[in-house]
Amino acid sequence: MIVFDIETTGINVFDAEIITGHFLSVDDSFNIVSEYELKCRPWKWSIEAEKVHGITQQEASTFPLFRDVYQNLLSWIRMQDTRQMWMHTNSKMFGKLTFYDYAVLRLRMMEMSDEAYFEIEKIKPYSTHSLAKVLQGDFNFEGFSLDLICKQLGIELKHHDAKSDTLACYEIIKRLLPMTTLENLYNYEREVSNDETVRTKQKNPKKSRKLSGIDRLF
Repeated sequence: MIVFDIETTGINVFDAEIITGHFLSVDDSFNIVSEYELKCRPWKWSIEAEKVHGITQQEASTFPLFRDVYQNLLSWIRMQDTRQMWMHTNSKMFGKLTFYDYAVLRLRMMEMSDEAYFEIEKIKPYSTHSLAKVLQGDFNFEGFSLDLICKQLGIELKHHDAKSDTLACYEIIKRLLPMTTLENLYNYEREVSNDETVRTKQKNPKKSRKLSGIDRLF
């Protein structure tokens, strides 16, 4: 699998530009076998997004454009020969399956070429956000944002730093994925009922904190 996180200029998948990204290649025994770091200079800038990820416009101005680096990322992805891409995001936006990080990467690749788009399109997205929800009956998470899950599981996190968020997702996968199946995740996200997904959809009796728009996604 590939586990990754990207920091972007916004939360609209259609125009969000990638600023930084970190990618891990993980084998079937949950060993990290390769890493890739991505840095891109966006065409536009968002002060609101800067307040979240902490990357300044001056710093980002030193990065290369996505069009100049996407081929290297694409080559790295091909070398991993993967069929899974994992991230931490709500699988749905506006009631539709989206997987924000995956969708942004796919759309930015589409702007580069059909070949690049379909290279990402053939890889299935999975979310640690959904993984935690499927196992809510076992862990009773107070919420499903990455920082709340990491706090409860004792995972170190510098939130909204691409590398730290990616490593945190990796740790969540290592700990939680052996407790369920990809089929259960698939069924949960598409609201297909079976004994397992019904069991894990127990509501948390604790009152969750109010989340910002970005935290609801991540």
